[in-house]
Amino acid sequence: MVTVTVSGDQGSSASVEWYEGMNAQNALEEAYSFITFAVQYYGADLGYYAIMFNGVYDLPNDGLYWEFFYNGKSSSTGIDSTILNDGDAISFENVSYNEATHKGTSLEIKHRAAQKLAAK
Repeated sequence: MVTVTVSGDQGSSASVEWYEGMNAQNALEEAYSFITFAVQYYGADLGYYAIMFNGVYDLPNDGLYWEFFYNGKSSSTGIDSTILNDGDAISFENVSYNEATHKGTSLEIKHRAAQKLAAK
């Protein structure tokens, strides 16, 4: 089993059956009847990142994003690049981006990509 959790006012949680080769995006798709979400593709180098849960979107202009956690730690990869094992837990929390706190995490990558898109 894999546990998928979304924190906050709109929070929800689901346990889904794990299978060999499952990534975090697959786990979200398996939990779709319990957790509504949207993803954005940031290109071949970055992959997919979750941008909305249960109607609450990232707000890049305000520095608010959904942060992706893998087994309790901020992930350094996107949801399609994070391969899961049986018993793993993934979670998402709506947070304010902080350059020092999020250095080297997937949230830093997502923030930089969102800023590039906004600048175009």
